[in-house]
Amino acid sequence: MADTNDRTPLLPPPAHAQSQSGQSDSHVYPTHDDTAVIFPSNWSDLQQPIYLRACHSPWRIINQPVLLFLRLILAGYLSAVFGVSLKYKLENEDEHTRWRIPFQFSTVSFCTQWAFHLQVTVWTAMHLLFPKAIEVNPRDCHGHKLRAYILRFFSPSNKASCPIRRYGFSMFYTMAHVFPFMNTLIYWAVLVPSGHGGFPPPSFPHQHPPGNATVTYDPDKGLFEEDPIKAFSIINVWTITTVIGFIEIGFLNSIRRQTPVTGHIIGVMFCSGAYLAWAGIGKLLTGHSGLFFLDPDLMNDMPEAVIAACLAFIGVSPGMFSYMYGLVAMRETMTAATRHDSSR
Repeated sequence: MADTNDRTPLLPPPAHAQSQSGQSDSHVYPTHDDTAVIFPSNWSDLQQPIYLRACHSPWRIINQPVLLFLRLILAGYLSAVFGVSLKYKLENEDEHTRWRIPFQFSTVSFCTQWAFHLQVTVWTAMHLLFPKAIEVNPRDCHGHKLRAYILRFFSPSNKASCPIRRYGFSMFYTMAHVFPFMNTLIYWAVLVPSGHGGFPPPSFPHQHPPGNATVTYDPDKGLFEEDPIKAFSIINVWTITTVIGFIEIGFLNSIRRQTPVTGHIIGVMFCSGAYLAWAGIGKLLTGHSGLFFLDPDLMNDMPEAVIAACLAFIGVSPGMFSYMYGLVAMRETMTAATRHDSSR
């Protein structure tokens, strides 16, 4: 096959693929050695592990070297944002201890996304360098065995035999996007209008006092009139992370829609509730709430308002999951149509 794209196969060809190669609804993927790898359309999704799908773009124009290059750019950019934003938050004067930072929702959401990109970048690099499964030969010396174990540790699994592990990584992938989406929505829809967004809010009849604000601000300066490091941190942590999520879902992986849907909805609600518990621990330890509407003092000592805010926070997470699910479905539809057109 002359038309190759340096794409390593998701899996070696199944044993029964040759017997079904005449079916018109099979999918053919060229490999680096010009060998056609045929995946029948009725193949089980468990035979195409989610770990390898995270290392393959669904777009033929984005081959493995290009995908690795793009992932290195995004992982490096997020790492730079982490350093700059951490410097800004550490230098941002507050009546509370600096240990408040790990309990802020913006920190949790950003670190979840950053960790996901670091992992899949390493996986993509290892999958490009070692496309075949790395086996440990019991007859090798201890040095070669150690090397094989290290390579396997940093490589994506080529099996999906453990449903719990598969679900766990799927939830990690899901929360690495649901949390940034929630973070952006909460920031622009709640924090900014209420005066906790880091720059002068719009004029409203009632505003909360600036105490325990997510980011302090100068009332005489707009967002882009603030210190550059502050504007950079606000734009990236609360907005660009969502843009990166769009790029990841649409172009950089071929992970299918999450299944089971009910299990993932329960999972995102559980993770949202777990953050509220984490924020509660932070309130006890530092006196600072990760989100201002979780602070009874700022809610005029109205526990019912705090409870309603917590329920709303948990209730938003299934909506963001549905939004992400729709983005994955849209990408699947577009790439399926592209493959169908190219096969004519």
